[in-house]
Amino acid sequence: MTVETSLALAFVCFIFMASPGPGTFALLGHALAHGFTRSFGFILGMAAGDLVFLTLAILGMAVIARTFEGLFLVIRLAAAAYLIWLGIKAWRTAPKMLEDGNRQITRSARAHNMRGFVSGLLVTLSNPKTIMFYVGFLPAFMDLSLLTAADAGIVVTIVIGVLLGSMSLYAAAAERARRMLKSRRAQKMLNRGSGSIMIGAGVVIAARG
Repeated sequence: MTVETSLALAFVCFIFMASPGPGTFALLGHALAHGFTRSFGFILGMAAGDLVFLTLAILGMAVIARTFEGLFLVIRLAAAAYLIWLGIKAWRTAPKMLEDGNRQITRSARAHNMRGFVSGLLVTLSNPKTIMFYVGFLPAFMDLSLLTAADAGIVVTIVIGVLLGSMSLYAAAAERARRMLKSRRAQKMLNRGSGSIMIGAGVVIAARG
């Protein structure tokens, strides 16, 4: 891959990934409710899901999206139900003061990130149309039949790097907004707002075909 092709690929990936969708709104709701540190697992889960679809696209296995349509339906409904449950939980969370300064990630925080990873993975895998994006998108930059292992590594690095960067920006913005709301009343509104966003994302995921 040339430098020009790599830059063009990175730019188009950023435009596509930064465009708000159910996954992005789910991440925003999660970050508003739990902060950036505890949302990094969610971001990694999204990246893992995209990596699965990207790998299938590179291997020329887009037919899997149609062959296992029933499986994708189950994953989609599971992701929707999980997001709605998380939204209800966030809605019902009692207001609490946010800690100031840098905090070490405790065992409970790591466990929370593991749950977030599952959430992000399910949200991404619930959308088999993502693989169709990659199948229609990558050939514009390269001939997939002539793709070398080195080229594939570059593509994966660019796509996953852009995804992690763009989603981290969303989560950081949500964290900043979260930090600005100090009062118990504001915290209560924030919990309900973030819960509503996650519930809404879950409903959208469940309803789309």
